[in-house]
Amino acid sequence: MAKLTPITHQTLGERLRNGAVKFYFRKTNGDLRIALGTKDLTRIPSTGQPKGGNAPVGVTTFYDLEKSAWRSVSHTQEIWID
Repeated sequence: MAKLTPITHQTLGERLRNGAVKFYFRKTNGDLRIALGTKDLTRIPSTGQPKGGNAPVGVTTFYDLEKSAWRSVSHTQEIWID
């Protein structure tokens, strides 16, 4: 695996809005999670489109393109890209 570079949640959110992003974070059980996500509505199927409301506070939400579902990562968790 290539060297991972830390990234802020703010930067991740901006990248997710502009397209698909492969990123990594450590789950609460200690496992390293690799995610391919987006917030770009043109990449999210109609069945996964947001239905309104506000995202939970303290997390970065993303549509997981591999699991076809919305997921989130806590702001207390470090995230990386390669």
